[in-house]
Amino acid sequence: MRLAIIGFGFLGRNLLKAIWEKISLLRRIDKDFLVVGVANSKGYIYDRNGLNIEQLIISSDLTKHSGFRAKSAIDLIKENLCDIIVEATPTNIRDGEPGLTHIRLALSKGIHVVTSNKGPLVLAFRELMSLAEKNDCFLLYEGTVAGAIPIFSLVKECLQGDRIIRLFGILNGTTNYILSRMFFEEISFEIALKEAQEKGIAERDPSYDVDGIDAACKVVILANALMGRDVKINDVERTGIRGITQEAISLAKKANYTIKLIGTIDKRLEVSPRLVPINHPLCVHGTLNAIHIETDLAREMTLVGYGAGKETVSAILNDIITVLKKRLQATS
Repeated sequence: MRLAIIGFGFLGRNLLKAIWEKISLLRRIDKDFLVVGVANSKGYIYDRNGLNIEQLIISSDLTKHSGFRAKSAIDLIKENLCDIIVEATPTNIRDGEPGLTHIRLALSKGIHVVTSNKGPLVLAFRELMSLAEKNDCFLLYEGTVAGAIPIFSLVKECLQGDRIIRLFGILNGTTNYILSRMFFEEISFEIALKEAQEKGIAERDPSYDVDGIDAACKVVILANALMGRDVKINDVERTGIRGITQEAISLAKKANYTIKLIGTIDKRLEVSPRLVPINHPLCVHGTLNAIHIETDLAREMTLVGYGAGKETVSAILNDIITVLKKRLQATS
């Protein structure tokens, strides 16, 4: 199978490194597995015999590699040069671009898609899943929610007979870090945010995280993918953490609670600060994420793990392996 990576930023580079480290595993599943293309906003490089991954890991500037073409990723997809793409361009929830076009085009041509990009799924989940089904290809998206936590794989593979009644949890590592620092160090929101920005945990413009937008995107994806809903981000009631004071944290602490930004999916969709008992499984700190699942048969379980950063590569790589295995089963 020929793979191309669309989007060669932090995640794309770390994915390529992981592929190189796990290449023997991948080729045990598919002896013909090759990375044939890598694209970014400047263009793409392509080699039908497989790219030199070692060189790409050393130098991620695509323009300096042989075979560089100053064309868009759309051309790479249009020319049927790959069997599977990893769409890892930055999330854009306004119109989903450029990821939405990349995914639509790939699926329409029967090319499998693995993505960590929330934007297209937030805006067009049902359309994209229908397109994948129509063209007999896979669209997998484990990396879009809670990083390395295998929430979709768990529900779809291990809880196939269960009905999901309710989902809720900490879906954003940046806000969890800020609230954890306020809880343990008794500092203000402003100081904790500044610290998070200095450490690279929060962006210079932190509104996507602290206003609950990122968590709301994940609520939409979870609701649509796991509970059969057809909701958009405007269906999520959203309150961020800017209004959380040190006084509120201290009062909660005295009562053996903490405050966390919780995304909830039941009859209502909501992202808001909630009191969480300090002995509850959801009471995790730092940049950890946690998802609590309630089902009719298994009852309750909580998954905890890293929700952002290079740990997301674990989810993307697992999706790639899933596609390789399912394709092998279909052809055997």
